[in-house]
Amino acid sequence: ASMDSAKDLFFSWWNGGEKPAKKTATSTLKAQPDAHKADLAQNHTSATDSHGKPTVQALPEKKKKKTAAERVLEFEVELTKKVINVDAIRSLCWQGIPDKPGLRALLWKILLGYLPRHRDEWEGSLAKSRKLFAEFIQELVIDPRKAASAEADHPLSLDRDSSWNAYFKDNELQAEIDKDVKRTFPHLHFFRGETERHPEALREILFIWAKLNPGVRYVQGMNEILGPIYYLFATDPDESFREHCEADAFFCFTNVMSEIMNNFIKTLDKSDLGIVGKMREMTTILMQKDPQLARNLEDKNLNPQFYSFRWITLMLSQEFELPDVLRLWDSLFSDAKRFQFLLYFCCAMLVAVRERLLSTDFAENLKLLQQYPPGDIEDTIALATRLRDDEFWECPFWEPAPVAPEPVEQPVPRSESASDTITA
Repeated sequence: ASMDSAKDLFFSWWNGGEKPAKKTATSTLKAQPDAHKADLAQNHTSATDSHGKPTVQALPEKKKKKTAAERVLEFEVELTKKVINVDAIRSLCWQGIPDKPGLRALLWKILLGYLPRHRDEWEGSLAKSRKLFAEFIQELVIDPRKAASAEADHPLSLDRDSSWNAYFKDNELQAEIDKDVKRTFPHLHFFRGETERHPEALREILFIWAKLNPGVRYVQGMNEILGPIYYLFATDPDESFREHCEADAFFCFTNVMSEIMNNFIKTLDKSDLGIVGKMREMTTILMQKDPQLARNLEDKNLNPQFYSFRWITLMLSQEFELPDVLRLWDSLFSDAKRFQFLLYFCCAMLVAVRERLLSTDFAENLKLLQQYPPGDIEDTIALATRLRDDEFWECPFWEPAPVAPEPVEQPVPRSESASDTITA
């Protein structure tokens, strides 16, 4: 009964009491303005000089890059408005959120739909969500020793409705989650939990989410999606936010999972909505943008599943250091088709190392892509943006293979004896 009650609370928070419609991996956010495309355009228009010789017009002068202080001021101006202009926030976040303490945490709450557009609703909305999370913990974390039927129940009971039976199943789920939580950014002291309860918070969030989504439950890798979100909220300098980081991370993680959940559902693996469909779509994009590289990988039988399965499922959280992951997710969360852009970013990763891929064999290719080399994340984001924006993309690498001339048919020599038999 308490499980049903918790689900009702969850659906009430989600969309006013009705069970949520089935989500697909396609985002339903409004389209993002294309203002940033102008900075990426490359002008190759030919012209002539005074002597009539062809020239190439100079590229328009680039705008002066704004300082970090100027960019912070732009964000602060938008955040002080009574009604948040989400499109303006997305446009600013697309270029990366400045490293001002607490700024990224606040903006992600807006980008992920956790904070409402009206600022005067923030306090009430946050209080309601945080109270709801506390109710989830109270109702879903079972302790049979405290149950009302504790005297009648027994640990060895075979009754399917036994609280002890549910308790043992929950222990199995928590053990599965705990195994992966220990692997979450293991090189970072923050996640080792020697003095803080961060690993416990991660376990609790994933456990509550799994209990509320029994059709999906917990799947390995979800911890890698939660990790950066929780880290950001747990290091917020604003104590009023930091003390509720677990609840805030839960709901933001829930909103992200609503868009990428299909990647974790095994029964959808081979459908267009599942992870195999996403890898197929990435391969199609690469074939359009750099057919020489795509065919080369295909000829080597380098199946995208060998490297891009992890890239797409975990949103590249294991391929880069945490600061670069946060920067990449600024753009993913601010783009209207954020998880479509993820596929273009994966293609950009391939194009960025294309020369090494073309010049080495299967084994070296696989090693390179499974241990992707460090680089400038901004350069890869810029390349992914060019790949996505067709009107500005001219593949600077690929040239069509030269067409071999058609063979000229040679006359067949005839023997004299044969020619003698021909009559008029």
